[in-house]
Amino acid sequence: MIKADKTLDIQGLVHPRSRNVIEMTMARLDPGQTLTVITDDMSAKEIVPALCSHLDYTLLESGREGRALSFTIRKGTSRFSPIHADGTGE
Repeated sequence: MIKADKTLDIQGLVHPRSRNVIEMTMARLDPGQTLTVITDDMSAKEIVPALCSHLDYTLLESGREGRALSFTIRKGTSRFSPIHADGTGE
């Protein structure tokens, strides 16, 4: 298991709220930092990889333990982000 800079436990949230929280949290990270997301939203199996391919993120690791899914994501070096660090959109 990769040791991430930050862990985000969003169990109980469902899409689209779960995606929004992931995006806002990633926007607050510096390029190169990592985030581990823990969720029980099964749609995250499609949402997180799609989010990574759409933005400048790398999916480093994914797994499942019981009903919990985990994803470790690294923020890329691009300055582009659809959500500002304060949570507002462009």
